[in-house]
Amino acid sequence: MFLTASNMAHYLLARGTVPPGVVVDGDFMVVEAGRRNRNYKIIRRDGSGLFVKQIKEVEPMAISTMQREAACYRMAQKKGYEALARLMPGFVDHDAGRHCLTISLLPGGENLTEFHARKKTFPAGIGKLLGAALGSYHQTLRGKSLQAEDLSNFPRMAPWILSFHLNSVQAGSTLSGGVQQLGALIRQYPDLQQNLARLAQGWRYDSIIHGDMKWDNCVVYPDPNGEPALRIIDWELVDYGDASWDIGAVLQAYLTSWIYSMPLYQEFDPARFVDKAVYPLEGMYPSIHAFWRSYVQTAGIDNSQAYPYLLRCIEYGAARMVQTAFESLYYSPTMTNHAATLLQVSQNILRDSRQASSALYGFSGELSS
Repeated sequence: MFLTASNMAHYLLARGTVPPGVVVDGDFMVVEAGRRNRNYKIIRRDGSGLFVKQIKEVEPMAISTMQREAACYRMAQKKGYEALARLMPGFVDHDAGRHCLTISLLPGGENLTEFHARKKTFPAGIGKLLGAALGSYHQTLRGKSLQAEDLSNFPRMAPWILSFHLNSVQAGSTLSGGVQQLGALIRQYPDLQQNLARLAQGWRYDSIIHGDMKWDNCVVYPDPNGEPALRIIDWELVDYGDASWDIGAVLQAYLTSWIYSMPLYQEFDPARFVDKAVYPLEGMYPSIHAFWRSYVQTAGIDNSQAYPYLLRCIEYGAARMVQTAFESLYYSPTMTNHAATLLQVSQNILRDSRQASSALYGFSGELSS
């Protein structure tokens, strides 16, 4: 049974996730919110509601990621995982037979892509919120031994992008023209390949990680007092892995926003268009630094280890930037100037992460520790 707006009321009643009175009174509205999945928002008059997601096609990868996400929500309900639960929307129901997950809707929520576009700025307060959110659950879970039943839900694999250069030729025609060109470019840079291999070799298994941190998966919404609150959504790629991957992903998201705000559509000459970026890099520094400071404090990272760990996160962020370039080209017949710039910047970071920490992220000694 695939869910539709017309059969949603019957489904929710059958699962017991809404009381009959809500349906009888017509106190809800079904809004399609599809992306990769069949997504629906169930909105009540008071603004509360549910978010229901169902896989679009019954195929192994989609089933696997849905099961991983549901397993993470169930695990977050257990004692000792309160920090993780506070980071996620409330769990309501998992229907394994129909491959559906139901969670609480975040009233008035918008993802950070939408938020930044509306505000036309990157507020330091949001960076601080995000750093505290990730730091609190990493602090709780870093080094924590998971129970065998929980650990079995996660593949414990290093990100595929760290070995993409080894497999991109074999994938061949199954990839878009743009991705094939990206793979060809990566294979032209031995030092980039060596750095990706180095990061793969240095991958740690020290925490539950989200695995797909990006602005689209960070939702801000007003708490009961009207203050901004933040939750992380789409835990489909959750895994037991290296906490620095999540942090690096956020750091590179700032750089990616900067790069994509440059008008690079006509010619590939990033240096000429830096001054024309809608989001100047220096304007993001307060948010970047607030994010890092907040993360270090809440994650319990010792000051003597903060700078080395920052460099580690920056390097994994550079690898995540290569993946961002890949994702942007997924349906593109050719390489784009923005993707080429992402690749060039990631390569420069991996050549000298210390220089990148100051030149790109604006970290001085007192900020990095």
